[in-house]
Amino acid sequence: MSETINCNKQYQSLYKTIHYLLTYNDDEIDRTHHQHYVYREIWSEDFSAPVKNLLISGVDVLDIGCGPGTWILELGTKYEKSNFKGIDAFAFFPSTIKPQNVSFEQHNILNGLPFENNKFEYVIMRFMMFSLSLKEWENVINEMVRVCKPNGWIEIMEDDLVLHNRGPRTDLMMKIIIDELERKGVETIITPHILKFLETNPELPNIANDERYIQLGKCNKVGELYLESLKWGAKNLFESEHLFERGLRGVRYDGLIEDFVQECNEECTFTTSVRFYARVNKKHVVETKKNSSKIKEFFKKLQKFKKFKILKKLSPV
Repeated sequence: MSETINCNKQYQSLYKTIHYLLTYNDDEIDRTHHQHYVYREIWSEDFSAPVKNLLISGVDVLDIGCGPGTWILELGTKYEKSNFKGIDAFAFFPSTIKPQNVSFEQHNILNGLPFENNKFEYVIMRFMMFSLSLKEWENVINEMVRVCKPNGWIEIMEDDLVLHNRGPRTDLMMKIIIDELERKGVETIITPHILKFLETNPELPNIANDERYIQLGKCNKVGELYLESLKWGAKNLFESEHLFERGLRGVRYDGLIEDFVQECNEECTFTTSVRFYARVNKKHVVETKKNSSKIKEFFKKLQKFKKFKILKKLSPV
C-alpha cells in the first residue's frame, strides 16, 4: 500500500513539471497500445525515414516519449542487431520482460536528453503534442539533433487536432477540448511549427515530410479503427483531472462523444497524419565553423599588415 502511495505522489509531482494532460493509468496505457497498431495500419510501416537497412545492420536508436514502449518493443524484436533505448517521464514501460537489445530510462526531456553528443544513428519522437508547450518544441528538436550522429536520422510524427467535414456536435466537442488545451499552453495545430523549427536548425539542410489522409468511420477498416482510437482519446481527455481541473460545467461528454462518432460516419469526416524526417549534416556546420575561423584569421593578419605599413610610413628614413 505504501509503495502505491509513494508511486502516486511521484506521478503527481511529475505532472507539476511536465505538460502531459492525460491521466497516465492502465486505461490510457491500453489506449496507447491500441493507437500504435492503428497507426501501423495507417502508414503500413513503423517509420518513414530511410533507416531500414541501418536497423538491419545494427545501430543505436532512441525513442523519445516512448510511453509503455510498444513501438520500441516491436522494433527491438524485429531488428535484433540494433540497440533500442526508450525514455519517458513516466516509468510505465516494462522493466524485465523485454528483448535483450531494448532498454528504458525514466527521464523528463524538458531537462534535456541525458546522453552525450553523437550517440544514436536514429532518433524518433511521436505523439508529443500533449507533452510539450510551443516554446519547448524547438529545444527538444535541437536536443534530438545533438544526440544524433553525423549522417544519422531524426523523425517526428504528429497530427494536428483538426477534423474536416465536421458536424455541429463534433464542432462543439472539439471547441470544448481545444479551448481547454490552449488554456494549458498546448498548440493544437503543431505541424507548421515543427517544420519551422526543423528548418531553422542549420544541421538539417534537407527536410522531408510524408502525409496520410485518414477518413474516419465505417467506410473502411482503418477508418473504423482510427475513429475508435479518437473516441477513446476524447473520453480520456474529458476524464483527465489534469486537463479539466475546473470541471465540465454540466456537459455530458458521453453523449457528446457518441454524437461525434455518429457524425463522423455520416459526414465523411477526415484528418491527416504527418511525419517529418531529416538527415543530420553536422559536417556542413563544422566546415562552416572552420571557414569562419579561417576568415577571422585572415582579417587578423590583414590588420597586422596594415599596422606594419602605417608604422613603416611613420618611421624616419
